[in-house]
Amino acid sequence: MGAGTGRELLRLPVTANGIELGRTVAVLADRDGRIVGFELVCRDGARRFLPAGAADIGATEIRVASALVCLGEPELDWYRERTSAA
Repeated sequence: MGAGTGRELLRLPVTANGIELGRTVAVLADRDGRIVGFELVCRDGARRFLPAGAADIGATEIRVASALVCLGEPELDWYRERTSAA
């Protein structure tokens, strides 16, 4: 995972094999300010959670190996309750 501030990472496209899956709308961080993951709005309109450990952050996009690493709304809700959003 590359470096970046929460603000720089907002609205970046999330891609898998060059296909845009969605865009970041929130960066979720723990109490110490470490990025835990991202809230995405996907192309189908659904909101999903992308764990930071599954992301390869570049200057213009966040790449993932597979769309399967983007978790559903129940998992997103769990992380929202335990982190703070930027």
